Amino acid sequence: MSLDLTRQSLLKTLLYFVLLAGIFWGAELFHPERSGLAAAAHAAEVTAPPSGTPLGSLIDRWLEYLPGIGILLSSVLVFINSFFVTRIVIRNVIFLERTYMPAIIYLLVSSGYYNSYMSFRPLLVALLLLIAAEAIFRSYHSKTLATGQYLVIGFILGSAGAIYAPALFLGALLPVGLFIFRLFDIREWIAAVGGWMLPLFFSAYGVWLSGGDFLNVAVECKEALTTPLALPPAKLFSSFEWTFIGCVAVLFILSIVTFLGRSRSYKLKPFKVYIFFIWMLAVSAAILAFVPCRSLYQLPILAIPLSVIIPTYFNSRKPNFISNFLYALMIGCAVVIHLLPFFL
Repeated sequence: MSLDLTRQSLLKTLLYFVLLAGIFWGAELFHPERSGLAAAAHAAEVTAPPSGTPLGSLIDRWLEYLPGIGILLSSVLVFINSFFVTRIVIRNVIFLERTYMPAIIYLLVSSGYYNSYMSFRPLLVALLLLIAAEAIFRSYHSKTLATGQYLVIGFILGSAGAIYAPALFLGALLPVGLFIFRLFDIREWIAAVGGWMLPLFFSAYGVWLSGGDFLNVAVECKEALTTPLALPPAKLFSSFEWTFIGCVAVLFILSIVTFLGRSRSYKLKPFKVYIFFIWMLAVSAAILAFVPCRSLYQLPILAIPLSVIIPTYFNSRKPNFISNFLYALMIGCAVVIHLLPFFL
């Protein structure tokens, strides 16, 4: 029987997940002397843009005061998000066979490349995004008016923006979901937009009740979104970081090619779900690439669609040297990125 590193049982996946998470978040807990990309990214924490909302500011102040709790909560959220996205994949029959690889891919992209105790808010946003996505997929089977469902979905995505300002752009997924999974009904669109605006309204109302300016939340959100925060320059990337990025890019391309080759074998809903995740990747990548406040903190959000798309290449494919090598290389680079500072 040929060796296959990419297909593991749930128990083995859990064991590998715990081991890798222990390496990634344990390294952050002990916080060795950082260099290169990691040092530049951590230095950016000092010059990070304002949180944008009262709730975001409150969470940041709490995490700065208790960084150990931030690491613990962030690692727990990584676990929840990883297996949440795996559950979505299994329930919506996106692949031709059951796979637990999305959990490992999410862990690698969200924490294997870069993580921080300040990643709690983006990880919480990722959880809200997964909850909203699952609700959008359920709306496909609703035969009646879904205004109530999309009011809740809009509220969930709006809450993500009230926690982490760049997540406000994730509101673009509302029309995507409505267009893909629902027949057009203006009432559902109005409900979705209204739900998305409610969390910001409540934030502003809370500020007003405490004696502040009602419009101050909008001003702070604008400041948070427009304050430039450049990503670390490419010259600081180590060979292991470049290799990790290359593995993710190659596997993404191979997965898209595989999906296009198998598209006719998908039933309608799984096909629509996959297209939705491609749109999610496009929106998340655009935020990371073009929004002035872009940062490595947004990787947990980008990890969601990648953890769905990348396993496509491995699914229903006989194990071979290339598939095993790319998977092992990606994991190995992530481990080295976190452990190398201890030996330098």
